[in-house]
Amino acid sequence: MRILQLTPRVASPPTDGGRVVMLQVAQSLRRLGADVEVLSLNPRKQHVENTDAINIDTSRHFAALLRSFTIGAPQLVARFYSPEFDAILSKRARDFDVVQLESPFMLPYVRSIREHSRAKIVLRSLNVEFRIWERLAANEPNILRRIALQAIARSLRNYEIAQLNACDAIVPITEADADDFRALGCTRPIFVLPGGVELDDIRITRGTPNTAGFLGSLDYRPNQEAALWLAEQLRLPSAQLHIAGSRAPEWLRARLRGVNFHGEVDDANAFIRDMRVMLAPIFSGGGMRIKILAAMAAGKPVVSTTIGAEGIDVIDGVNIVMADDAASFANAIDSLMRDDARAFAIGDAARELVATRYSVDALTRGLLAFYEELTQRRDVR
Repeated sequence: MRILQLTPRVASPPTDGGRVVMLQVAQSLRRLGADVEVLSLNPRKQHVENTDAINIDTSRHFAALLRSFTIGAPQLVARFYSPEFDAILSKRARDFDVVQLESPFMLPYVRSIREHSRAKIVLRSLNVEFRIWERLAANEPNILRRIALQAIARSLRNYEIAQLNACDAIVPITEADADDFRALGCTRPIFVLPGGVELDDIRITRGTPNTAGFLGSLDYRPNQEAALWLAEQLRLPSAQLHIAGSRAPEWLRARLRGVNFHGEVDDANAFIRDMRVMLAPIFSGGGMRIKILAAMAAGKPVVSTTIGAEGIDVIDGVNIVMADDAASFANAIDSLMRDDARAFAIGDAARELVATRYSVDALTRGLLAFYEELTQRRDVR
């Protein structure tokens, strides 16, 4: 099985959930015997040195607006279209059985793949993208920004629905997303591949008493929203709040000065180990939060919103604690800080769940079997 993985940014170093998932799947497929090659874009804002990836400046909004008319995609998607990348892909794609697109931002390349290859095209979706923007708009108090977010959500919704059957299959990260794709009109085969973790790489420590941490890529709007909510709405008299994450814009840094802000950390797992409790106050995200799985794998009790825990088979009060408003969220953290036995029991149950349900190779073995079946199907396009 020869698989070409197309990624909207370089997957290494794995500093955020999206990168972790992309890298894990490629590595696991290789361990299971597949021949996997990766072709990546290298956006300026997330630039990685010393790589063969194709450089692109996704912040050039006017150029993206012009390109959106050319390729028939929303501006947010058109930012990721590179003629250079397309030309390289047209030569490379013909040699593969499966081309795996990481996110809907890679959908503009489907046309070129179809023209030059008989490979099956699979959309690996970490979320239904327009749902994130709908939630961001619903949570936005500023009316002008809300209108702008609603416009982005509409354009993405129209595009994603129009492209639902452009690929040969979709691989979402949660059953909820799979149901959403079907309800929206997807008739292609769907295989749900949750995010996973490598337990062997993670040590269990109880962390420093009275510390609560949030970790996430801070150029991602749902994580920005979460960090601001923690810093400005949560009151934690019994705990020190620590926030860490890469690529935080200056406006966000300025508003986080009242908390222990670490910026980008060299070792995400070390940051998690140092915390007594990990937090996931997500209100606008979609898919699955890999950072929650990482914290659970480290034996940490996690306090999360309901949306934050979506896609993970958790039980409130057993292997996670869930709360959806500032008062109950703060009370949940305070309770865990005051009751070590309960906190450690929830952390241990969380790690057990990850060990039995979210092992990377066990999950990816099912994906490889799905791909083998998919390549045997008659072409119904």
